[in-house]
Amino acid sequence: MSWVTGPAASGLRRVVLLGLAAGYIECVGFTQLAGIFPGIMTGNTVQFGMAMAQNHWARALVVGLALLFFFVGALLASVLRQNLKRPAFGLVVMAGLLLGATVVRSVWGVDTHAELALLAFAMALQGQTVSKFGGVSVQTVVATNNLLKFADGLVGRYLRRLRPTGAPGPARPSFTDVVLPGSAWFGYVIGAAFGAFAVAGMMFPLVVPMLLLVGVAVDLLRWPDAGA
Repeated sequence: MSWVTGPAASGLRRVVLLGLAAGYIECVGFTQLAGIFPGIMTGNTVQFGMAMAQNHWARALVVGLALLFFFVGALLASVLRQNLKRPAFGLVVMAGLLLGATVVRSVWGVDTHAELALLAFAMALQGQTVSKFGGVSVQTVVATNNLLKFADGLVGRYLRRLRPTGAPGPARPSFTDVVLPGSAWFGYVIGAAFGAFAVAGMMFPLVVPMLLLVGVAVDLLRWPDAGA
């Protein structure tokens, strides 16, 4: 059963599933909430600065609210994480926030502010709650850092000959150090693709990441990650 319960296997499984959920939510949010990302604050920060420079104050207000919602969500998520006995419960709360966003949409129609608040809080909660897999730090709600880690891991493990002979450097990364960031990025891409299909064909697209999060929570409860 090491292929199921081993640190490498369980970490890979969870990283991919959480990457899928994050990419999917970002795609749904961006598509349905006027081109604003629920959890990609780099993109939102750029949009915020551009909107102010161009005197598009209505746009700046909405994007600024997304930044504020995420930051407040991160603060609340940090407090929640410190009071949760297991990270899995944070993912259950996150699934509940997605359910809340679905209810808002089905009852009141498009409400950008309410949905942004719920989705931004959900993404902040994912980033704060589960960020270590078998002792390896991987942030599943962003892609840029994972690409950098993946590239650095490839060089450190497989291209060490490019370093000058005798030059000091960090220890050779493990296979897990290399594959987990790359897998998180891959899951993010596939999740975004599925999100695009879901927006076009599903009435309640956020049901899919809700199920993914609950599945990862059950996985964590059944096989706790000692390195988390």
